[in-house]
Amino acid sequence: MAYLVKQSHRAPAVTSPVPVDESLPRACVIGAGSSGIAAAKQLHLAGIPFDCFEQGRDIGGTWVLDNSNGQSACYDTLEINTSCPRMAFSDFPMPADYPPYARHDQVRAYFEQYVDHFGFRDTITFDTTVEDVSRSVDGRWDVRITGPDGTETRTYDAVLVANGHHWDPRWPEPAYPGTFDGEQIHAHDYRSADQLVGRDVVVVGAGNSAMDIAVESSSVARTTTWSVRRTEWVLRKFLLGKPSDQVALPGWLPWWVTAARLRIGATYAGSMTKYGLPAPTHKPGQSHPVQSDLIRERLDAGAVTARPGIEMLDGDRVVFVDGTSAPADLIVWATGYRVTFPFFKPELVSAQDNELPLWKRTVHPDLPGLYFIGLVQAIGAVMPIAEAQSAWIADTLAGRYAPPADDVVRRQMEAEHRRDKKQFYASPRHTMEVDFDHYLWDLDRERRAGRERAATRAPSPGAAPATTSGGGGVRRTLARLLLGAARWKAVGEVPRRGVLVGAPHTSNWDWVLTMLLAWRYGITVRLLVKKELFVGPLGWLLRRTGAVELDRTNPASTIKELLVEADGDDPWLIGIAAEGTRSRGDYWKSGFYRIARQTGLPITLAFLDVPSRTVGWGPTFQPTGDVGADMDVLRDFYADKTGFRPEGFTPPRLREEDRA
Repeated sequence: MAYLVKQSHRAPAVTSPVPVDESLPRACVIGAGSSGIAAAKQLHLAGIPFDCFEQGRDIGGTWVLDNSNGQSACYDTLEINTSCPRMAFSDFPMPADYPPYARHDQVRAYFEQYVDHFGFRDTITFDTTVEDVSRSVDGRWDVRITGPDGTETRTYDAVLVANGHHWDPRWPEPAYPGTFDGEQIHAHDYRSADQLVGRDVVVVGAGNSAMDIAVESSSVARTTTWSVRRTEWVLRKFLLGKPSDQVALPGWLPWWVTAARLRIGATYAGSMTKYGLPAPTHKPGQSHPVQSDLIRERLDAGAVTARPGIEMLDGDRVVFVDGTSAPADLIVWATGYRVTFPFFKPELVSAQDNELPLWKRTVHPDLPGLYFIGLVQAIGAVMPIAEAQSAWIADTLAGRYAPPADDVVRRQMEAEHRRDKKQFYASPRHTMEVDFDHYLWDLDRERRAGRERAATRAPSPGAAPATTSGGGGVRRTLARLLLGAARWKAVGEVPRRGVLVGAPHTSNWDWVLTMLLAWRYGITVRLLVKKELFVGPLGWLLRRTGAVELDRTNPASTIKELLVEADGDDPWLIGIAAEGTRSRGDYWKSGFYRIARQTGLPITLAFLDVPSRTVGWGPTFQPTGDVGADMDVLRDFYADKTGFRPEGFTPPRLREEDRA
C-alpha cells in the first residue's frame, strides 16, 4: 500500500542503553538534520559504532528557523508540503493534534522528540564542522573535524553524508543584463514579511518558496510582482477536504499512474494562464509538484501581479520578456540551490549542474564505504526515504545485507538515472527527482534481496528460498489465497530463482498461474515474452510482473542480460510450461533448449495441468548435448504430470557454434 504512518505505528521508547558492537565497521554521519538523525537512529539501534557531527547546536537542519549552523532556509510562515502521515518516520507518527500540514516549529519539535524517544542524543557531537573527507591509505576514510576542542582527524570505515541540499543558493547564471539600484536577496536569506514591508517587491521563481514569499509580500509590500520564466502546474493542498497527497497508490504501480494522479490534481486546481502566465510546456508529472492554496486568492484579489521571465534590470524597474515592466527596490531570487559538498575535493566528489548519479540515490559505486542520505528531490517527503536508506546501510554495515555484483550495480544505476531524467524535464532541479512511493517499494525489494544473498550466497538448485519479510509476504499471501480460491494446488520442488521460457503461447492463464506459483514460494521469476504482446493492458501487466521482452533473433543475449541484472552469483533456472508447448500441434517447442545450451544454464521443468488443477515445479537438469535423451526427460516428465506425450518434437535448431 501507499506510505501512510498511523498512530498505532509508534515504536516503544528506547529506555535502556544499546550495546555497541565494536567489531562492526565504524561510521561517521555528517549532519543532524532530518536525514542525519534518521541515519544516527538506525546505526544506534543496530549497535554500530559511529559519530554524528553537527556544525551548529540544533537538531533539525533546514526546519530550524535561524539555525545556529547558519545554513537553514527556514522562514516564519514555512509549513510542510507533505501531510504529516506521509512525512513522518515509519515508526514514529507526528503528534495527533498536529494540523494536516505541520508548521516548521512543529516539525522541529517532532525531530527533537524523535531523538529523545529513541535515546541517541548523546551520539551527536554539536558545534563541530567536518572540514575534509578523503580516502586513507588503507582505503578507509579520514575525516578532519574542527570543534570546541580544536582540530583532529579520525578514520572511519564508512561515511554517511547528510549535509542537505537546500543551503547553497543558486543565483541566475549568467546574471540578467542591466543594472539594479535596489536590494537583491536569495530566498535562502528570507525570514519574515518584515523584510518586505512598504517595498516594491519582485519575486522570481515558480517553486513553493517563491509562492509563499509572494503571498506574504502581497499583504505588506507596496507592490508585489511574481515573475515566472517557466510556469509550473500549481496543485492544491486539499482535495475534497482531504490532504491531496494522501490520494496515493501502491509503489509497485507504474509511473504513469502517479503521473495520471498529478494530472487529475492539476485539472482540479485549474490553469494559471488566466493570470497572465504562459502555459506550462510540460505535462503534470514531468516536474516537481508545487502546491499553494493562497497564491490564486492573492492573484484574484489583484494583490499579486504575475509576469513572465525577466528580460533585463533597469535601475528601479524590472523589464519582462513580454515588454512590460514593474517598479522594484527588492528582488527575491527563489531560484533554487546548488548541490555541494564543501568537505570533498572536487576531483573526488562533485555534482556538476546538481548531477551526481548514485545507485538507489545512495551508493557511489567508485567509492566503497561512502553513502549519501536524503540526496533526493522526492514527489513526497525526504524523511521516510532517508530512514529507508539508513536502515539499508545499517544492514550493510552489520553484515545482514550483501549487494549484487559491481557490474549489476552500475547497470542498474545507469538505467535508473536514464529513466528518471526521461520522466522529468531537463533542469538542475530534477537531477535527483524520485517517485516517493515507488522508491520506497523498490529499495525495500532490494534490501530483502540483499538479505537473502547475505544469508545464503550460493544455494543449491531446488532449494527453497530463504524466508523474507515485507512486501514479498503480501504477494505470497495473495498467491496462496487466490490459488486456494480457485482450488488449484501447487506441488513439486521449489527452485530458488527461475527464468520461465515458453509462456504465454496458448493461454494467458499459463503465465498468470505460473506467477502465482512463484509468488506462493517467494521465487523471483522473469517471464520471457515475445515483444508483440507488450501492448495495452496486457503489456502493462506483463511489465509489472517482471516480464522481459524476448529478442527472438538472439534470445541468449536476453537471458545473459537477466543474469547480470539478477546478481551473477545466484543460480538462475530456465523453465518451460507444458501448456506453452502445444501451439504447434503435437510438437514440442524447443527454443528453450537452445538458450540453455548457449548460456550453460540448467533447465527447470514447470507444468500446468488443467484437469487436475495442479501447477508446480519438476526436476532441474543440465542439458547433456544428447538432444534425443534430453527430450525424453521432458516427455517422460510431462507424460507423468499431464498425460500429454507427443510422438515427436521440433528438433532444436542449434547454431553451429552451439554444437562445438
